Amino acid sequence: MAKANLTNYLSLLTFIALSLFLAGCTHFSADPDYSGPLAIPEKTQASYAYHKYQGSYTNKLLEKNSHYTLQQITFPSNHNILQLQHDITIDYYAIDSAEKVPVILVLPIHGGSNKIASSFARYFTEYGFATAVVHRQKKYKEMEYMKQINNIMRQIVFDHKQAIDWIESRSELDASRIGVFGVSMGGIKAALISALDKRVTTGVIALAAGDIPYILAHTDKKTIKKDREILLAERKLSVEEFQQELSEKIECDPINYAQYIDADKTLMILARFDSVVPFHKGEELKEKIGNPEAIYLFSGHYSSIIYLPYVKYQSRKFLQRHLQ
Repeated sequence: MAKANLTNYLSLLTFIALSLFLAGCTHFSADPDYSGPLAIPEKTQASYAYHKYQGSYTNKLLEKNSHYTLQQITFPSNHNILQLQHDITIDYYAIDSAEKVPVILVLPIHGGSNKIASSFARYFTEYGFATAVVHRQKKYKEMEYMKQINNIMRQIVFDHKQAIDWIESRSELDASRIGVFGVSMGGIKAALISALDKRVTTGVIALAAGDIPYILAHTDKKTIKKDREILLAERKLSVEEFQQELSEKIECDPINYAQYIDADKTLMILARFDSVVPFHKGEELKEKIGNPEAIYLFSGHYSSIIYLPYVKYQSRKFLQRHLQ
């Protein structure tokens, strides 16, 4: 009897803890009065015209199990605006299916390993999605980042457009059902590609924002903050002057293209105490898109990791609703 009572007590404590945990989240529906995305202007379309990827690639088998076959796909970029030849690398999680399957582009965070992106990719395969993790370009960090940042952001768009070209070449993938998922820098990329490539059907933009000049001038991310402080000291700039200088350089920014994203097919996930990608800038991006469905986490940028299972579940349900 005592053991049964203890089990019931622990179950009750677990239920209470879970309830308090989820009570920290707020979930908002999309704006019912949203009238749809704006068409991409011809000038913007021309600015992002590119040489489509068509050609060979290398294919390396990394893993095979009951859920997926993991292959690493590599091919040279066919469109370069930087003085830098580079390869596009994709970790492709293929699934067995008699019919064409939807595919999700999973876009990694700014630094560290691809563990978080891979975790989401593997999770999505369990529910019938093929997934493709598009690797970051480490070479971009080695460039004069602040001077080249606009062209780096533009090249990121071209790289991901070519990743979608590769998806279109695969007979097992349904190129009419492409989703994107990204967290932090991956979320910024997801916003850009959702706006500028209409082959993307739907997307989840997590812990991301627009107004890159403000983010770089005010983020608490240690590596960026350190580089910023060195640059400000060397050039005797104030934070405001630094932000203004970036504003004059950066055109490729989610906030400038947000109105081309379909709010009805977008889920945003923001952390209320985020100072790495400032929360109020995430809200600005959300409003500029057209107030899509949104989840607010009661956490900061890094502490949002406690919500990982919840974010996976909500993201998967949203993507299923629009892709399956």
